[in-house]
Amino acid sequence: MPHSNCSVCQPPKTSFSEHPIGSITTLARMLKLTTQELAHLAQNADKLYRIGKREKKKDGTTRLCFDALGPLNSAQARIQCLILNKVTYPEYLQGSIKDKASPRGQAANARLHTNQKTIITLDITQFFPSVSHAIVFDIWHRFFRCPPSVATCLTKLTTKEGALPQGTKTSNLLANLVFWEEEWQLAAQLHANNIRYTRLTDDITCSSHRPMTTHEKTTCIAAIRAMCLRKRLRLNRKKQTIANAATRMVTTKLVVNTKTSLTRQQRAAIRSAVNTLSNVPPEQRSTAHYQRQYSRASGRVAYLKQHHPHEAAELRTTLRHTRPIRQD
Repeated sequence: MPHSNCSVCQPPKTSFSEHPIGSITTLARMLKLTTQELAHLAQNADKLYRIGKREKKKDGTTRLCFDALGPLNSAQARIQCLILNKVTYPEYLQGSIKDKASPRGQAANARLHTNQKTIITLDITQFFPSVSHAIVFDIWHRFFRCPPSVATCLTKLTTKEGALPQGTKTSNLLANLVFWEEEWQLAAQLHANNIRYTRLTDDITCSSHRPMTTHEKTTCIAAIRAMCLRKRLRLNRKKQTIANAATRMVTTKLVVNTKTSLTRQQRAAIRSAVNTLSNVPPEQRSTAHYQRQYSRASGRVAYLKQHHPHEAAELRTTLRHTRPIRQD
C-alpha cells in the first residue's frame, strides 16, 4: 500500500501536550495521596476490584466487566480527569472520548461509514485481557513521557493481574492508546487510498466510497492484522465481515447503507420487550423484577429513538401505560 506525504491526507497523531509527571511525589500530589499511601495503593491495586457485570457473548464465552473500589476508584477518576482526558484523540478513535466538537461513540462511528460502496469490519479477539502490563507501561513511559518509576506506578494503578480490566474509568481511554505509535500512519495510508479507518475500542471499521478490489481488501486487512500482531493482539477471523452496497452493511451493530439504523432483529427485540411489559397484569407491576425490566426496556426505547424516532414514540406511549406501580 503506497505511502502519502500529503499533510492533507494524513490524520493527526494522537498527542499529549501537557507536562509529563516527573516524580512519584508529583503523582501522589496529583492523586491527593501521600507517597506512602500511593505506594501501598499501587502494591495492593489488584485486590481492589469486584466483578461489576458478566455478559454472555455469542460465542459462548463470558465477558467480565470490573468496578474499581474505594481509593483505587478515586485514583482512577483523577487519572482519567487530569491525564487521559487531556489527550488529543484523532477522529478515527471513537471509544469513550468526550469531545463536543466531534462527538464520539457507537452512533458517531457508524455515521462515518454511511453511503459507502464497500465496508470491512474487524474485531480484536479478547481485547482487554490481551492488552498486557507491558503495553500499558509503554503508554505511560513513552507516550506520556513519564520516568520508569512513575510509569510503573501508573501501570499498577490501571491494570489488574497484568492486563487491562474492562469497565473501569481508565481502561477505555488507555485502549485508545494501544497503537499510539503507528495507528495514525495506518489511517493515513488507508486515507491516501480513499479508505476511511476508525476504531471503537476493539471494533475496527474500514470503508470506501468506491468498490474496493480484492487486492485492496486483502492488503487493508493484512496491514491491520500486522499492526495488531506487533502488540501480540489477534483479529477474530469469525467476526470479520466484508459487505458492499448491494447487501446489508453493518458496523458496531448499526446498519449504515444510507443512514444509521438498527437492524430488524434489534428493533423486533425492543418491540418484544415492550409488548411483554404491556401483557403484565397491573397487580404484578410493583415487583423489583418488573421495575428492572421496565427500566431496561425504557433505556432500549431511548436508544431506538436515536435512529427511529417515530417507532420509538409509539413504544414510549405503550410504556407510559405500563409504568411500575410503587408501593407506599
